[in-house]
Amino acid sequence: MKILKSFALALLSLILLISLSIFGLAYTVNQVALNSHYMVKTLKDINFADALQEAINQDNTNGDISPQLESALVDTLRKTEPVIMGRIGIAIDDTYVYLKGQGSVPSLQDILGKSVMNSQFVADLLDEIDISQLADQALTNELGTQAGFSDSFRAALIAAIDKSEPDLKKQIVNVSDPIFKYLLMQSLNLDLKSTLRQTVLSNSMVSEILSNFDTTTITKDILTGYLGDSLPQNIHLTSAQIDRVGVSLQPAVKTTLTAAAGNFADYLTGASTNFTLKVPLASAGPTLKTVVKEAFTAQLPAGLQGASQSDINNAFEQYYTDFVQTIPATYDVSTSEWGIGTGGQIVDAINNAQTSLTDGRNSIDSASQDFEKGLQDAKPYVNDFRAGFTGLIVLILLVTLGIISIYRNVKNACLNLGIIFALYGASELVGVIILRSIANAQIANADIPQAFSSITGTLLNDGLAPLQTISIVSLVLGVLLIAAAIVYPSMMQKEAE
Repeated sequence: MKILKSFALALLSLILLISLSIFGLAYTVNQVALNSHYMVKTLKDINFADALQEAINQDNTNGDISPQLESALVDTLRKTEPVIMGRIGIAIDDTYVYLKGQGSVPSLQDILGKSVMNSQFVADLLDEIDISQLADQALTNELGTQAGFSDSFRAALIAAIDKSEPDLKKQIVNVSDPIFKYLLMQSLNLDLKSTLRQTVLSNSMVSEILSNFDTTTITKDILTGYLGDSLPQNIHLTSAQIDRVGVSLQPAVKTTLTAAAGNFADYLTGASTNFTLKVPLASAGPTLKTVVKEAFTAQLPAGLQGASQSDINNAFEQYYTDFVQTIPATYDVSTSEWGIGTGGQIVDAINNAQTSLTDGRNSIDSASQDFEKGLQDAKPYVNDFRAGFTGLIVLILLVTLGIISIYRNVKNACLNLGIIFALYGASELVGVIILRSIANAQIANADIPQAFSSITGTLLNDGLAPLQTISIVSLVLGVLLIAAAIVYPSMMQKEAE
């Protein structure tokens, strides 16, 4: 009987030791691979802004992206990272809810629709983005590589965007909704041109931007084109005098621009390939005559030196009459002269975007089918693991109770269990330390991008943390049980006395 008891204790002790070893690994898997919170935390620990910075540094060796645009892109990602990570966390949580046996299989479209592909996400994202700054850097970069934009046009456009930014963001949110519905198979088709024309390129939105457009430089360019470096008889206008004429002309320029909002929108969506603005110049006439007379009087032609004021006035009237005949009633400028590309280029860009959206829709649909199948295939394994994990806990409890029931003695039971837990905890803790040391050495020697080098070590530490916790808890519990086995008899003896 004594031999049978000893054999049973040895067998149960071995089973308990093996079960604890398996439990440590299973607990780690449960806390890492099957824990959505761990996955979300891991993503949040990755500094994607630094990763983008490093990627740009590696790929932008020829300077296609200016330092200003590079900085703007990285800063924008850094600001929006919390919003993006929060939404991705929702997608991860929904996936794990299904894997853990709750609800029906989620489609990728549903997950994306609830997380990152909805207008509210775009609104939250835009709250963190300075559109005018991004546009400024993008246009500056374009200006540095092509001849498509003038400095004056860029500055005026950025200022207009900055003033119109709140409404522009609303329209971007509005345009995102039908685009997302199309991508997620919630609508049958999408006419991108029509959608843009009704939102960010609607008459009202374009009119607001144009009304905020600073026409000072444009107006001065118009006047300089007609007045040139000098007037007839070598009469020169100062820059200040031209500015005064420009101020008088600006209302007409702004009115012409805002009235042409529909033309601009049609041009930008490809409905028209070109159009011409006609700015009436009559409103600047009185001011122009005043400044020309000032210049004429200050720079009298040689034949009028010493003449009476009456003769000078008559000479000026004739001079001005001849001069204004060279100036047309309207200033005509076509879109090709504004430095905003050609209608064909814009249509091609929209068509390419439409094609990309269609390809993206098909890709998401295909990926969704694969995603659903993958989840359905993985779910039984996850359920089996969770059932086995629960069964393992029950087995450990039963084996522990079995050892206690065989001993029927606190001292011996505590001593036996204490040795098992301490042995497991100590060996597992040593194993974790050795594994971490080897892994860190490998990471240090690996060719890992700088942006991910720190996160690699963090992932290793976080991944081993549950196993380390179990080993420490087991070691402490084992030590306490051994201590109890030593102290308990003396305590009982004192009580007996």
